Amino acid sequence: METAITRFMKACGMLLLLTLTGSAIAATYTGIDCPDAALTVARAINDRGDIVGHCATNSAHGFRLRKGEFELIDFPDATDTLAMGTNNLGHVVGFYFDQLGAVHGYLLRNGQFKTIEPPGSVAAYGLGIDDLGRIVGAYLNGNDQFQGFILDSHGYRDVTVPEAAFTATHAIDVLGRTAGAFRDADGQRQRGFYFRNGNFMPIDHPAGEGTRAFGVNILGHVVGGWSADPDCSNCFTNAFLFRSGKYRALEFPGAHETVAYGINTIGRIVGSYFGVDEKFHGFIRDP
Repeated sequence: METAITRFMKACGMLLLLTLTGSAIAATYTGIDCPDAALTVARAINDRGDIVGHCATNSAHGFRLRKGEFELIDFPDATDTLAMGTNNLGHVVGFYFDQLGAVHGYLLRNGQFKTIEPPGSVAAYGLGIDDLGRIVGAYLNGNDQFQGFILDSHGYRDVTVPEAAFTATHAIDVLGRTAGAFRDADGQRQRGFYFRNGNFMPIDHPAGEGTRAFGVNILGHVVGGWSADPDCSNCFTNAFLFRSGKYRALEFPGAHETVAYGINTIGRIVGSYFGVDEKFHGFIRDP
């Protein structure tokens, strides 16, 4: 049986081969739209190229896009379902709204749904999952504060940025490194973060009034969004790739706004853009 480390080594080999076989080729952007949907957002991509996200008609549905075919993901009896993360085994995490409007996280594995609810949570959101089955996300506690979490074989553990007003953990790689967002202690500015080997690194786009890290891959490359609006640090209208200590702008051609949400080992990036038709569409960017 192929292990997570074996998949990692194969992906690294593919990356090295791409590096050695010639000069870089310009990135290609391709739009993604669920059939008959008014809105589509691509949230994560695994190394097989499977993409998960959500789309909306009269209600929200999660989706998985595999080999050009859309499969809708709907938690039983939920009013709305969103898919936020996936791993190389095809497991999906996200969150759903029940009939009373409460928000719960979920794991979809081998066709079976399981609810994710950290102890003491008022609302819970599953946001990322790695090949070892570790799940990260955020929950709203009884003090009306958002708290990041990780769920592994030992149970739930909080992920806390020092002196933060709130924390949300969006992504995790197979080495246990996480990325996400937090708000300063004064509650005014939203910032991204990257935890590696117990060390915390803030992710702050140099031109941004607010930044959020949404995705990370095994090579430590981070994608996300940033806002230049001082009155809305949570309005992520610009996408970035953070690699080797440098920020690189990502922009869907002709779009008014672009946000990057997920990145896989070979650098394929997914996200959403707001187009000239004034609708949100998903996209995939091939390096």
